[in-house]
Amino acid sequence: MSKNKPQKIAVLGGPGTGKTTLCKQLDVDYSLAGYCSSVCLEFARSYISWYGPPENIFEQFLLYEGQKRRERELDYCDIVFCDNATILNYVYGIMSCDIKSPRETYALMKLFEWAMKDIPSYEIFYIPREFSMNRDGIRYQDEDFAHVIDQKIKNFLDIMNIPYHSISGDMSTRVQAVKEKIGFIEKEDAEKCSCSE
Repeated sequence: MSKNKPQKIAVLGGPGTGKTTLCKQLDVDYSLAGYCSSVCLEFARSYISWYGPPENIFEQFLLYEGQKRRERELDYCDIVFCDNATILNYVYGIMSCDIKSPRETYALMKLFEWAMKDIPSYEIFYIPREFSMNRDGIRYQDEDFAHVIDQKIKNFLDIMNIPYHSISGDMSTRVQAVKEKIGFIEKEDAEKCSCSE
């Protein structure tokens, strides 16, 4: 087990922007370079395949806990590439909250509190939408709603003055941009990590 918490790279954007593909490619590159690296896949996709799309703000707490657990399971790594982050449960909570309900308003405030607490644990990259979204049987959003989510995520980052890097272009351009921001040094054989639980 690593004595220090891993460096967590959160790749954010709406559905179908290429977050998971980017995370997987970065994981391959960093693993081959000798880092103890892994991908933390979005818990919400598993949740939706089991139970269907979330229908109310209270389900965001289940999604938060599931995502948090997945991230904790990778604490042994040097670096973890996340195609989601716990802070997004607040963003999705905004979209499903009935602000006339005191219970739901309180729930939204708690999600905000948790999001702000978790922000410092991530280095955040935002991917703008550059191509059409493909339906995969899990995503329940249509193209128009996906654009709304894109904007809500970016608005949250901007309004709350959260530091992030915006990356665009083809896959190799995106990968190179992330490497330049977080650092990428080929480790010597003697320093290479044996990445196992």
